[in-house]
Amino acid sequence: PEPLRPRGLGRHRWGRRWRCARMLDLTQGRQRDALAFGASSLLMVLFVEGVKALASSGKCSSVAARKCMHCGAGPIFVLTWPMFTPDGGIIASLVPLAMTLKFAATGLGIVRNDAEVKSMCRSGDRRELLRGPFIYGSVFVLATLLSWRSIDGVAAVMALCLGDGLAEPFGRRFGQGPGGRLPWSRSKSWAGSGAFLVFALAGSAAFAALFYNWGWSGHTLAEIMRPLLVACAAGALVESLPLRDFDNLVVPVTVALVLAAAKVRM
Repeated sequence: PEPLRPRGLGRHRWGRRWRCARMLDLTQGRQRDALAFGASSLLMVLFVEGVKALASSGKCSSVAARKCMHCGAGPIFVLTWPMFTPDGGIIASLVPLAMTLKFAATGLGIVRNDAEVKSMCRSGDRRELLRGPFIYGSVFVLATLLSWRSIDGVAAVMALCLGDGLAEPFGRRFGQGPGGRLPWSRSKSWAGSGAFLVFALAGSAAFAALFYNWGWSGHTLAEIMRPLLVACAAGALVESLPLRDFDNLVVPVTVALVLAAAKVRM
């Protein structure tokens, strides 16, 4: 039998109380998301500006600074996701969106930021920010909007940050010997592709385990490892192609699509 519902004046009061409670929950949720946005933005600014300061002072090279930001920004940002409400994906996406718009403004010359150009551009040309870094930030925005608190989204971000970010230095250090270069892409190496697979998989697996513990995913690490391995291997293959700056887009999209095909999301 259906539960008894209040009638007359009692029903009216019950409905009004329910609406008030709902409005209170929404208000508290918005306040929490606003505070989380501020905290997440502060952490990202401190990280980025700290690395830029090290590069500007000469304490680390521009190459090291660029790689540090490339690899570190994604994990730091995803670790702030629990600060937001379950429906806070749109607000959370504003954090990388602000970063991306800043890249665009600097790359277009609207804002002058020599430290940012020095730490993030290989050639020293500010217009380089409109390619790799702009695409990099856009991937963060899309992953947050389309795959909020989902394994496919975080795996795409880890492939971009850890996989793509560490493939180059490992390839440069260990892939210079005879037979070290890939036959279909002489600018890439077996060592770099191997590093991509290892670090993208490690980062994705770590966050998959965290998502399961946080109650965001119904997949245990043992259940998710095979699809993650296949997705990261596909990402490594795509990264090995001579795509230049566009690998920042193609690689994470490939990883997300493979996981979507395997019906891995939550």
